[in-house]
Amino acid sequence: MAYGTLERSPPPFFRQGPSALTRLVLFSALAILLMALDVRFKVTPMLRQGLSVAIYPLQRMAQAPVNWSRQLSGYLEAPAKAQAEISRLQRANVALSLQSQLEAQLRLENNRLRGLLQLQQSLPPKSVAAQISAQASDPFSRTVVIDRGRLQGVELGSPVIDETGLLGQVTRDYPWSAEVTLITDRDAVVPVQNQRTGERGVVYGEPGLGQGGMELRWMPAAADVRVGDVLVTSGVDGIYPAGLRVARVTAVTRQRDTAFARVMCAPLADVEGGRHVLVLQPLTPLVAGPSVKATEPQVQKSGKAVPKPAAAASH
Repeated sequence: MAYGTLERSPPPFFRQGPSALTRLVLFSALAILLMALDVRFKVTPMLRQGLSVAIYPLQRMAQAPVNWSRQLSGYLEAPAKAQAEISRLQRANVALSLQSQLEAQLRLENNRLRGLLQLQQSLPPKSVAAQISAQASDPFSRTVVIDRGRLQGVELGSPVIDETGLLGQVTRDYPWSAEVTLITDRDAVVPVQNQRTGERGVVYGEPGLGQGGMELRWMPAAADVRVGDVLVTSGVDGIYPAGLRVARVTAVTRQRDTAFARVMCAPLADVEGGRHVLVLQPLTPLVAGPSVKATEPQVQKSGKAVPKPAAAASH
């Protein structure tokens, strides 16, 4: 074989490089050296910070598509979430508004019941708690219907009060209900006494065309009556106990051509919006006349009692 045809190749060491064992030993020694340098001289944190600064733009570029997709998804979902949140808040607002109204009504009734309980302790033990269930539909009389009647101890002529004063008088009694004529009715008359001076007089309901007003009549022009005076029941009629608050003087008019002063009053009891009342036993029981029928009052579909001809109450 000719010399030129012989295969010439480098030794295996130069062709294959270091062996696997040599590389393992070399890299192991390098790792141990780096760990020693890191423990001793804190080299790797500086290297790590440098590498993080160098590759930070690449990280931002790689994360950009993911961030854009998330932003786009949030932008598309935001209107639906906002609408759902608005609907939820509107429902919660309605519920809270209803709860607030109920709490206000309960607080008002609680205060009135507390006032009635305190008032009941200072009155004679013979009294019946009741509620106003309907209002008479007759525009010419001011009467209400309560849910207690003769079977519960309500008598004809019984005074009816609330936590602030005299409300009216029972003018019709039925087995399970009764009609109460308010003190502002045009036919209502209450003997009163000025709490400040002790002077007695008579209060009439609904004078003239006024609604819900009262008038202290037959008071001399020289009588000591002032705006703000409180009128209480005098107790001389045998019906109302003495000392029940009735009205407050709102205006006093004295004219030279008349011997009597015109004294206007406002009731202290809640004659328009009251609900809880106390029915007291009259000082002198009344006897029902032939015009009073012991039947239940008819109630219209609207829930208001249809009044019958009012029986005259003794004063």
